[in-house]
Amino acid sequence: MPIDNEFRKQILASVERFVTDRVTPRAAEIDATNTFPADLYSEAASLGVFGLWVPEEYGGIGPDMVTPLLISDIIARVSPSFALIFSNCGDAVTPIVNFGSDEQKRRLLPGIAAGTTIPCFALTEPGSGSDAASISTQARAAEGGYRISGRKMWITNGGVGDVFTVFAKTDPEAGNKGISAFIVERGAEGFTIGRNEDLIGLRGSPATELVFEDVFVSADQMLGEKNRGFKIAMSTLDEARLNCSAMALGAATGALECAINYSKERVQFGKPIIEHQGLAFLLADCAARLTGSRAIWQRAMSMLEQSRSREASTIAAMAKLLCTETAMRVTTECVQAMGANGLSKAYPVERFMRDCKPFEVFDGTSQIQKLLIGRHLEKYGLPEISHEEIAALGIAAE
Repeated sequence: MPIDNEFRKQILASVERFVTDRVTPRAAEIDATNTFPADLYSEAASLGVFGLWVPEEYGGIGPDMVTPLLISDIIARVSPSFALIFSNCGDAVTPIVNFGSDEQKRRLLPGIAAGTTIPCFALTEPGSGSDAASISTQARAAEGGYRISGRKMWITNGGVGDVFTVFAKTDPEAGNKGISAFIVERGAEGFTIGRNEDLIGLRGSPATELVFEDVFVSADQMLGEKNRGFKIAMSTLDEARLNCSAMALGAATGALECAINYSKERVQFGKPIIEHQGLAFLLADCAARLTGSRAIWQRAMSMLEQSRSREASTIAAMAKLLCTETAMRVTTECVQAMGANGLSKAYPVERFMRDCKPFEVFDGTSQIQKLLIGRHLEKYGLPEISHEEIAALGIAAE
C-alpha cells in the first residue's frame, strides 16, 4: 500500500532540506571529479528513502511508487547525477521485491533499505541494448546450480554495487522465453567489475562493465522461475521510464529557473534581457513545454499507481518520450539564453544539458518509445481518458 499523504509530505520536506544543505554544494564537484559520493548515499539512507521500495516486513517503509518519483524530481533540480544514484536503487531492488523468495528478501532487502547494500540491475550488453531479448550471456546448468559466462555494459552504479540482478540465457534457442534472472553478489569467483565508462553527463554515477567467467550460482540464487527472466526485466520498465521522466523534468526545471533568474539580472541595451521579446518568448516556450510535459508525467503516475494496464504502459511511454525530449530542448535553450555564460561551468545549465542527453537513451530510446506507442495505436487506437480521471479533474462527465 502507498504511504499516506502526511507521511509523504514529511519525507519530501526532509529530502528538500538534505538537497539544499548537502547535495547543492556538492553537485558541481560530483560532476567534475566523476566520483561516486558514498557519504551522500549514506546520508540519504539515514532519511529512510531507500526503504521506500521495500515492504515493512523486510526493513523498509514501502512499497510506494509515487514518493520516490517525486524525490527524483527534487534531487535532479540540482544534481541529476545524484538523482540517478538514488533512484537506480528502485530499478534494481524492485525485481527482488516482486519475484524474490522469502529467503532472498530477508537476506538482501534490509541492507538495501538501510543503504549498506547497493543493488544493481544487469541486463544490457555490448551487443544488446534496445533488443533486450538478444542478450548473449549464458547460464549453463551445473551440479547444484548454474555457471554464468558473458559481459554486461552500462550497468548503473555497477562500480560500487554489492548485489546484482543478472539476466542470462538458460535456453539459448528460445529467444526471450529462454532468459532467467539470477542474484549474483560482489566477490563471487569469476565475477569481475570492469571499467567505468567516461560519459558526457550523469558523471559520478558509474556506468560499468561486468565480466562473468564461469561464475557459479546455486539454484537458490535464481530469481523467480526459470526462463521467466524477460518478464521480470520488462516488469520494471514502466516505473523506470517514469523515473527517467522525473529526472529529466527536474533537470530542466533547475536549468530554466537558473536562466530566468539570470535573464532578470543581465542587462543589455539598457534593460534586463528578459524584457527583450525574443528572449522572453524563448523562455515562455520552455515554460509551456515543461508544464505540459509535467502534466502527462503526473497522469502516467496516477494511471500506473491504479493499474498495470495496457493504457497505463502506453501513457508511460508517451511521458518518457515527451519529458526527456522536452528536457533536452529546454536545457539547450537555457544555454542559449545565457549566451557565453551558459557555456561556462560557473553556471549549472551546461551540466544540466549534458545530464539530460542520456535520459533520451536510458530505459528505451525515444525511437523505442515511438515504436511502443505506434503499436498501441495500430492495435487499440488512441488511449482514452477515463471517467475516473475526468472526475479527478473536476470535470463533469456526460
